[in-house]
Amino acid sequence: MGKYSISGLFFIASIFLFAIATLIGSHLDANGLLIEPAFFCIPLGYLALLISFLTALYDFTKEKIFKNSQ
Repeated sequence: MGKYSISGLFFIASIFLFAIATLIGSHLDANGLLIEPAFFCIPLGYLALLISFLTALYDFTKEKIFKNSQ
């Protein structure tokens, strides 16, 4: 496993969640109410993207600290 594999998995998951939200789409009903069946994918996609960047930053800084200490 690579050193950025977990962050890569979360990044792929975020792309997948945003794609699902886009492909399913949204529509207006007769009363003008917006219906979004896959709305839960949008905040989960942003959460996965945030976790991806945080784990990549953690791995990068951990590598730099251990490299400088040796």
